[in-house]
Amino acid sequence: MSKDSSWETTSGLLEEYTFKVKESWFGPNEDSDRDAEKIYLNLRGEATVDGELVEEEHTERYSTGKNWEVVEDGAEVENATGKNKFNENTGIGRLINAMVSCGDDDEVAKYLQSKGEAYEANTFNGLNMDMERMLASEFETDDGETVRWFLSLPVDIKIKAKKVKKDGSGKAGRAKGKDISSLRSDIIEFAKEFGEEEHDAFVDQILDDDVFADASKIEEDDELHAEVLDPDSKLWAVAH
Repeated sequence: MSKDSSWETTSGLLEEYTFKVKESWFGPNEDSDRDAEKIYLNLRGEATVDGELVEEEHTERYSTGKNWEVVEDGAEVENATGKNKFNENTGIGRLINAMVSCGDDDEVAKYLQSKGEAYEANTFNGLNMDMERMLASEFETDDGETVRWFLSLPVDIKIKAKKVKKDGSGKAGRAKGKDISSLRSDIIEFAKEFGEEEHDAFVDQILDDDVFADASKIEEDDELHAEVLDPDSKLWAVAH
């Protein structure tokens, strides 16, 4: 049967796409009145297929399981039993296992750990992932009906490796009193490591002290900080 045959059905959902997370929070499913007490990790951002934007505010949700409570207005969840690990059979448990399994080594796992804890929503902000809709589990009801549970899970996470220049201008070799023009040059060089459409990922890493040594200096300069955050700035344009 051909790929586009009308005798095949579709889920109506995205099957394979790239997901750039812009917002993340813990809380109930805002689009459903059922299971109002059920807590999810909610991720929202751009979904693209073959480089074309198909949904500007695509949302995925991953259940946290029992005993988790929302704190800090959705910024975190905490477990009533004192545990800090999610069950592997929950939605977020399956998401975590899929995320750390991306890549051939532990580079992705280290990157994720550097971003924060899995129970902190902000950890998921800025992630750029290739996603696939997968069969998470299959079971049979008492009536003999087969029920299948599908989840969109990452198969690749795009990260940028930290680079140290040969002249010693990496984290250990940066001068404390670096002037603004020299700092701008470093920022532009760092920005060149990212694609033209990867400004969000650039911002996420340029403001991380573990990735870019002078991140704190950027935030201390209001004008420079605003320029780094602006995808239409001259700084970003020069880099690309």
